[in-house]
Amino acid sequence: MWSSPTFAQQSESATRRSEETMSRLRLRALAALSVLLTLILIVEPVSAVKRGDFKTCDQSGFCKRNRALADRASEAKSTWTSPYAIDNPSFAKGTFTAGVANALFPDIHFRLELRFHQDGVARVIMDEVGGLRQRYNEAAAWAIQTTPVLSVDDGEFKVEIGKDASSINYTGGKHEVRIEHQPVKVTFFRDGEPHIVLNERGLLNMEHFRVKTIPKEGDEELVIQDEQHPGESTIIVKEEAYPGFLPTSEDGMWEETFNGKLDTKPKGPESLSLDITFPGYEHVYGIPQHASSLSLKQTRGGEGAYTDPYRLYNLDVFEYDVDSEMAIYGSIPLMKAHRAGSTVAVFLATGSEAWIDITKEPTSKSTISSFRKSKKPSNSTDLGPAATTTTTHWMTESGILDLFIFLGPSPLTIFDQYTALTGRTPLPQLFAIAYHQCRWNYQSQTDVLDVQRRFDEADIPFDVIWLDIEYADQHQYMIWDRRNFPEPEVMQDELAERGRKLVAIIDPHIKRNPELYIYKEAQDLDILSKTLDGKELEGWCWTGSSAWIDFFNPKSWEWWIEQFKFEKFKGSTKNLFVWNDMNEPSIFNGPEITMQKDAVHYGGWEHRDVHNIGGMIYQNVTAQGLVQREDPPRRPFVLTRAFYAGSQRFGAMWTGDNLGTWHHLASTVPMLLTNGIAGMTFSGADVGGFFGNPGPEMMVRWYQLGAFSPFFRAHGHLDTKRREPYLFDQPIQGYIRDAIRLRYTIIPAMYTAFYEASLTGIPILRPQYVVFPDDAKGFAIDDQFYLGSSGFLVKPIVDEGATETSIYIADNQPYYHYSTHDIHFGAASGGSYLKIAAPLESIPALLQGGTILPRRDLVRRSSILTWRDPITLVVAVDLEGKSAVGSIYLDDGESFSNEKGEYIYRELTLSPENGKNLVLKSRSLHSAASQQGLAPYSPTENAWAKKISDVVVREILILGLASKPSCIKRVGSNLGLDFVWSDGVASTAGRRRGGKKASKLVIKDAGALIIEDWDLILDFAVECRFTPAIDYEAALQSPECDGGRFLCRNEGHIPACILRSRFNDGICDPDCCDGSDETDGKTQCADRCKAMGADHRKKTDEEARKRRVGASVRNDYITFGAKERKRLEADVERIEKDIAKLEAREAAAKASLDIMETAEAGDTERKKNSVLFRQIVEMQSAIKALRLQRSSLEGHVSELSGILSDLSRDFNPNYQDMAVLGASRAFKEWQTLNGESGEAVESDEAAASPPASAPAQAEDADKDLTDSELQQLEDEDPLSLIDSLASRVGPVVPAGVSSILKIEDYLPSAWRPKFDEYKKHLLDLLARTGIVNAPGPSSDSDRPELARARAAQSALTEEIHQANQKLAGTREAIARDWGRDWEWKKLDGTCVEKDFGE
Repeated sequence: MWSSPTFAQQSESATRRSEETMSRLRLRALAALSVLLTLILIVEPVSAVKRGDFKTCDQSGFCKRNRALADRASEAKSTWTSPYAIDNPSFAKGTFTAGVANALFPDIHFRLELRFHQDGVARVIMDEVGGLRQRYNEAAAWAIQTTPVLSVDDGEFKVEIGKDASSINYTGGKHEVRIEHQPVKVTFFRDGEPHIVLNERGLLNMEHFRVKTIPKEGDEELVIQDEQHPGESTIIVKEEAYPGFLPTSEDGMWEETFNGKLDTKPKGPESLSLDITFPGYEHVYGIPQHASSLSLKQTRGGEGAYTDPYRLYNLDVFEYDVDSEMAIYGSIPLMKAHRAGSTVAVFLATGSEAWIDITKEPTSKSTISSFRKSKKPSNSTDLGPAATTTTTHWMTESGILDLFIFLGPSPLTIFDQYTALTGRTPLPQLFAIAYHQCRWNYQSQTDVLDVQRRFDEADIPFDVIWLDIEYADQHQYMIWDRRNFPEPEVMQDELAERGRKLVAIIDPHIKRNPELYIYKEAQDLDILSKTLDGKELEGWCWTGSSAWIDFFNPKSWEWWIEQFKFEKFKGSTKNLFVWNDMNEPSIFNGPEITMQKDAVHYGGWEHRDVHNIGGMIYQNVTAQGLVQREDPPRRPFVLTRAFYAGSQRFGAMWTGDNLGTWHHLASTVPMLLTNGIAGMTFSGADVGGFFGNPGPEMMVRWYQLGAFSPFFRAHGHLDTKRREPYLFDQPIQGYIRDAIRLRYTIIPAMYTAFYEASLTGIPILRPQYVVFPDDAKGFAIDDQFYLGSSGFLVKPIVDEGATETSIYIADNQPYYHYSTHDIHFGAASGGSYLKIAAPLESIPALLQGGTILPRRDLVRRSSILTWRDPITLVVAVDLEGKSAVGSIYLDDGESFSNEKGEYIYRELTLSPENGKNLVLKSRSLHSAASQQGLAPYSPTENAWAKKISDVVVREILILGLASKPSCIKRVGSNLGLDFVWSDGVASTAGRRRGGKKASKLVIKDAGALIIEDWDLILDFAVECRFTPAIDYEAALQSPECDGGRFLCRNEGHIPACILRSRFNDGICDPDCCDGSDETDGKTQCADRCKAMGADHRKKTDEEARKRRVGASVRNDYITFGAKERKRLEADVERIEKDIAKLEAREAAAKASLDIMETAEAGDTERKKNSVLFRQIVEMQSAIKALRLQRSSLEGHVSELSGILSDLSRDFNPNYQDMAVLGASRAFKEWQTLNGESGEAVESDEAAASPPASAPAQAEDADKDLTDSELQQLEDEDPLSLIDSLASRVGPVVPAGVSSILKIEDYLPSAWRPKFDEYKKHLLDLLARTGIVNAPGPSSDSDRPELARARAAQSALTEEIHQANQKLAGTREAIARDWGRDWEWKKLDGTCVEKDFGE
């Protein structure tokens, strides 16, 4: 046992120093971790929205004031009185006009107008007259497509103007408005019943323009700050006359700060408040965009209510919350109210921020009683008021009151009137409604084309691939990054060869680069947005320091349109379309990540007045740029994120930066339904979610929903995994493929729904209340929808692990499962739920009885390639088993020729005829189209009809017939049609038979031309002769190919099997050199086989020549190989003997080594059991922990410094806010104080001052050991330390050899090698004789004889290994086939295939 007091004292000292150092490091760690915790609390995780970046009502001055007004009115109840009253009313030329006064401010004047349109819409306008400045009054001009036509014939009205009230009957007496004069109250009636009431609660308040006032003590009135306007804000009537109406303070009226950003409010308060009541209406819808339910929730109490009003303010809210009233990307201030048999709506034309409170209360007895007593017209559909009434409170920051009133009575009437006012969704190009593949970002031209290739290999169709911001050089839009996209035109052409398009993102921010032509031109035209002081507005976005075009300036419109000319937008082609993102606008360092409200636009209007409108104008002029870039023009496609009322005229929108979660998947359907009923029907969500990495199940369910969404695009964030469908394993890839291919088969029905929307404004996805407006049970359902008038009822699966679902059926019609053809029945009285199986591969989609669905069963690579493919009809027979109706619209899918009458629009009907027989008819619907003002139409002679004159309705599938027909024939034909009948449940069977296979009739080849009228008779009595139908699929199938493939025989060349969908797709397939894949005239393919065959024969001839020339040499080569084999066999025998000898020597060396190691182990164990050894090990563990902890802390400090540096450099409110900036500054100060910052600079005074003297012991205590010093202590071998202890602490008998003979420290470096050799021999001799102890055994140090034994044994082992390798190589050489080697490797230095082919 070794014991050394001196060493123990050193040990204690080292331990004490280590504890002191550890204590200091702990203090530093605590400080660093506190900063880190602050950052964690501020920089929220990416899985949730940063609500602190966006205002609540309480943080918005005007909302807080007007909501407080509503609170005071609610508390006052019946004693509440509005100070607004009407004076001098009059009526002339279809317009009611009156003055409006606020008794609290009698010197302030307002004007009220009620205008009446010819289509029955009424318009209420109220504006300040003669004020300090004009209120913003242009919002409606941006939203409205055409100026409404007024009813100016006073004879069409019945007007009564009295002292206390006025009334006006319009639209032939069906509608009436009553205006109560004091306080003002406006009630709109239909058929004698009130449906919309304005200012019933007395919350009307238009804050007039004023000069800032200061209170004067002891005076009930106000002192005016501006002596030139002494009467502008003086209260003449005491506030007690209208208690509670005035705000209790001026907080937020003259300036407002949010998150450290100041809104100067140079015009002062100018908000508008108005309550709108819908008596007897429980459900209200609309006011998108929110991730909320279809039927809007209450915001001031009630079950499931929100605490804030719904907000309309276009904002970049990434990872937005679901089930929330928060404003996101778009704003349409349209609200609809619905009850059984009646729909009404209001549209408030405002471009400013708006908040809407919604409350519900019991319907008054007077309203219910009035309905019961009233005399209703015979054609009234209104089933009376609901037990609940909805009241709303609208609050806008600025602008006039410009309110449109729609009295219905049906949802279809409202759709027609609203979209006639603001514009209908135009028919898009066909590709736009197919599948789009997007990602942030496809990195290069090669990446794009590789995606196309892999889609084709997986036989998954797509029409469009998208490029996010990385395609642009330094994010300078319209300028390609030529390093990654060297030939963008070539890339677009290669996509076009497969019928595909490219979409590139173009955001509204422009890099402030003086060398950038777009920025320079905008500066020269003076069309950039300005700050309050007239300077160019600067903000931060993807381009860094950025400017924004003021698209309210008319000079910007033509300039921007010109940017899309091909000579201007270099690298673009007619195959390129546009994505407008970030157009709220999103400004990273702006308040609420948008533009400051006191920025100034053309005409002097503040940004607060027009904020919600700008994104729509940007999309509009972008679309015009695409239209005007080529002649003849084609329909544009522009996707927008921000939108406003009227945006539907210019393209599609999507729901923004959603998450790949089940909650976001579930929120998608109500969001799309809400957008649709508000006019924005061309909408969709990012399939898979923009953020996150959803699992396979969720991806399948999202694609299944996307397959029925009007806009169908998959998209993902830069940080997400690649999720192209072909990357998934089976069966997931197959399920996704099936969903996409399903979309392509139903494109005819989807395109027809788009056409119907372009005619009437009816949405493509129709909620339950629209299809069944009398069924109260369905008014709040928002998780299922109908697709156009196709009869499709779809209930997407949005719950994890779900394998079945319940679908609500409102009627008693049969419903047929689209995939399985199982038949289900609704309740006799309607309003029942059906349980439908929904395994992962299945989409719960039903066909409503009584409908006919058109589809195309052949799925091509892209949608445009199907234009000459046959049509299939799916007829879902109604409850009576006799009727069904549907329609189909076709045109060229890209040009405006349809507006010239070049299209096909046909109605398809099944109806009874001559008793038991049924007839399926096709008739032109041109008359309906002509009513919409389109050009004269000929169903068979227009240019498009002639182009598709040979397109037929081929297969017809009829579900639910009661019995098998005896004969089916076209009228005018003597022969019947071939068909197949499958027994099953008939539509007349009743509910008890539901859930089983429906009867199915398949007419194999109807051969009915799509452009012509025709009748198909289903005769159930008389049989007829028929010609067997041609099986077109079997005719194309070849036994040489797998199923679903067509054989190109390629005469004179090698045959090839191509997918059936590649036959007659209009593309010359490279595998079909004979052109046999294109036979229908879509395109002419040259016969390339002759040339390819000649090249092939030339190649094979040359290879045959090489074989002939090498035959004789081959024999000599084989002879040489035989001799070489004998030599190698002798080598094998010799090597085997050598190995046996080496193994015997190695075994002896191993035995000797084992004896020495056993003895050494005993000595080592004795030392390890000593107290000193344990103390050394414990000390080294403490040193290691200290070093690692300090290293970890320094790493955290470095990491935090890097984070803060990055945040300072790329300041982006999407990832940080002012709190983060404050934290970074505090952290840097802490670094400086603690000596951790390399950037700390001493002040001159500090540098000049000498360091304060301190005791030497204090200096020693505060001294930190360096990492290298700690590492040195840690790496000492405990056993060697014990052995050498005597030499370290004093002249005791040496414990080992590590501390003696230190003469080498004094030798010249040239002498050291010889000295080291001499020292080694000497120490070995002394150790063997026992004069000195050998170094202690450890992992790094052995006694010389033990080390030599180990080295000898290791050397023998290595020798054996090398001998075995040599033996294996020699045996492999013996097995060599010299003849084969000659053929395959030596001939001409190439590999020659034995069975030569391509």
